[in-house]
Amino acid sequence: MARKARGASPEGVYHITQRSASDRVLFTSDDERAKFLELVLAAKTIYGFKLFAYCLQSECEYHLILHANGSDLSKIMKSINIAYAMYVKCDGHLFKDRYSSSRLENECEYEMVASQVKCLSDTANCFNSDPKVCDSGSPFDLECKTCIRTLTDATLALERIARKEGISKTDLLSEKSRRNALILEFRKLSTLSLKELGELFGGLTESSVSKIIKTGL
Repeated sequence: MARKARGASPEGVYHITQRSASDRVLFTSDDERAKFLELVLAAKTIYGFKLFAYCLQSECEYHLILHANGSDLSKIMKSINIAYAMYVKCDGHLFKDRYSSSRLENECEYEMVASQVKCLSDTANCFNSDPKVCDSGSPFDLECKTCIRTLTDATLALERIARKEGISKTDLLSEKSRRNALILEFRKLSTLSLKELGELFGGLTESSVSKIIKTGL
């Protein structure tokens, strides 16, 4: 299951879901859907993110799959949602809470979620992952080519760091602040899951790794 993305990485692949408030809808017409898509593409030009799938078919929610491509995900989504709320001249709350974001950890997970998003509409159309609008290829092709992609490679990288610092890997991990700093670094420079990071750093649980990533503690 994709993890909730808060404090999102600027290099992550995310499935975004935004729902309307309970007393109103997001889209009352295809004209509004077209305007929303226009705003998404305008934000794409400004922030440089990559859009790989989307669905605007529901009256009450939308879905996006995007690669942040070095940009701040919260700024991207804030710009889109504020611009759309201003367009529809919403006096109250247009959206239900904050958008939901889930980071897609690997190619398999991306393919599964993208397929689900594309199947939210019975017919192919410009409001559901139009290939003329979406970026082609896999979002994981954009990941840093020097990123650590396997647990084995990560273990070797960690051992190289320990040797460079003139200590054993065990001693390196015994210093909590240094260990946590390395977890944050490996999170940015690898495609490892929380489970794999926990294994790499001495058998930590996924929840412990998640807490370290969120708080640095």
